[in-house]
Amino acid sequence: MGIRNKYAYPAIVIMVGYALLSIPCIFHTITGYPCPACGTRRALLSLLKGDIYTSVLINPYGLLLALLIIFYTTGLISDFVRKNRQFRDWLKRSEQLLANKYVLTLIILLMLLNWIWNIHKGL
Repeated sequence: MGIRNKYAYPAIVIMVGYALLSIPCIFHTITGYPCPACGTRRALLSLLKGDIYTSVLINPYGLLLALLIIFYTTGLISDFVRKNRQFRDWLKRSEQLLANKYVLTLIILLMLLNWIWNIHKGL
């Protein structure tokens, strides 16, 4: 069952943006170890300065988040301009794909590898 409220996705994007720009990592503060997303804020700032290489080295989540925000915003604007639901319907189909246990396992594995990399780098 997906998120049915049409305002839920923009709200999530706004909350993630707010968290990335203003709140320190709670996991790192409590444990002293980096979380899988530690460094994403610095990676985004490097990306905004045009330094893609450094951004990906800090944390690939920064580039991924930037691409997702651009893709999502473009899709919503396209739906609004064309007055259709093509992008939102595609999002619903994507949610079903992400619920597949094999896809979810791959995502979790990639997240764990990124976390190990963050710990290795000493973020």
